[in-house]
Amino acid sequence: MYRLRDFTPRGFYARSILIVLVPLILLLSMITWFFFNTHIAEVSRKLSQTIAGDTALIEAIMTSHDDTRTLQKRAEDIEETLRMQVTRLPGAKLPAPPKRPFWSAARDSILEHELSVSLKDTPFWFNTNVTNSQVEIQIAPRNEGAVYRILVDRKRTFATTGHIFIVWVILFSLLVIAIAMAFLRNQVRSVLKLAAAAEAWGRGENSVELKPSGATEIRQAANAMTQMRDRILAHVDQRTTMLAGVSHDLRTPITRLKLQLAMLPPSEDRDAAKQDLDEMSAMLDGYLAFARGEEAEDYEDIDMSMLAQDIAMTIADRADVSVTTSPDTSVRVRPLAVKRAVTNLVQNAADHGNKVRISVRTTELDVILSVDDNGPGIDEAKHDDAFKPFSRLDEARNQNKSGVGLGLTLARDVARGHGGDVTLSRSELGGLCATFSLPRHKEALKSD
Repeated sequence: MYRLRDFTPRGFYARSILIVLVPLILLLSMITWFFFNTHIAEVSRKLSQTIAGDTALIEAIMTSHDDTRTLQKRAEDIEETLRMQVTRLPGAKLPAPPKRPFWSAARDSILEHELSVSLKDTPFWFNTNVTNSQVEIQIAPRNEGAVYRILVDRKRTFATTGHIFIVWVILFSLLVIAIAMAFLRNQVRSVLKLAAAAEAWGRGENSVELKPSGATEIRQAANAMTQMRDRILAHVDQRTTMLAGVSHDLRTPITRLKLQLAMLPPSEDRDAAKQDLDEMSAMLDGYLAFARGEEAEDYEDIDMSMLAQDIAMTIADRADVSVTTSPDTSVRVRPLAVKRAVTNLVQNAADHGNKVRISVRTTELDVILSVDDNGPGIDEAKHDDAFKPFSRLDEARNQNKSGVGLGLTLARDVARGHGGDVTLSRSELGGLCATFSLPRHKEALKSD
């Protein structure tokens, strides 16, 4: 079942123009209909009434037998006084009714009615489309054996100024539409700037400044978004500072413990303790990276195919890894953040399977990197839980002890920060398939 919104434009600018055009068209249509059905129709009726009366007068003059003037003299007098050409056609008959175009049917019906009233029982014929400047009327008075052909100026028969009104309506409509489009374009530009700024902030480009412009409501929304961004940045800075402090405070005793272990004689207990300390250091690094993100990093152009090959070499000694690439896989991203995210996905695959397949392909809009493994995988019902920070799906994936449950979370945050996403699915290898997508082109915020 079709709905009205299925046939209406989706864009704000197009919808705004439609809001202006529909009432305007309806209003002008009603005005035009009223004008032609009242003023124009009344003027045409008066003119036709006059012409019909003159036609009846011509019939009376030309068929009068009491007048000593010749028919030629009568015709000349009529043309001089009434400005109507009269020609007598002996033995002629009235032509068949002409085919009347639909646009002149209403106008012709008025003239036909007035001629019927004025001429009474006298047969007549007329054609309003003989020439562009004249109307032809023929009458056949009874007992005359002739037809009188009358030519009269079209302007005297009908109101011919309707086209001027139509031209003015069209010009006025175009002027209103042009003004509305210019005004709405300016308003839409403010909305687009607001959307572009929000998208840039969502990607972590906090250096982008938004200057409120446009209508009052749009300015209020822009100010509210700016304040929200400032509060979020303050919260992130506070969290980062706190975690950095905690990390620093913990690193000192960890370093002290490492030095003490280094002075002990080799033993299994020492090696186990050293491994625990290394894992604690890795956990601190993961926590800090999760809190810090990569907001301060500048955008650069990188080749995802080359990045995939470089990361694949880091796990070559741990798993059977293969890389499939495509041409033109360049994207504009924060390189360290993307490398960290993809590395997390690849290392996670190597931790849970002995066969890893990395593929990079392109679509019209995105560059897609997929990481497949032959591990146990993750139940589809738990895919969303896998992205939660510090989640450990031990039942589905036999995670290593050093994991902190942030790999997928960081990867998705990075992808979404660039306008992409990370999704999970069942791999053709039997394990998990992690798909990391990024937009091919980063839209820059347009300024005035």
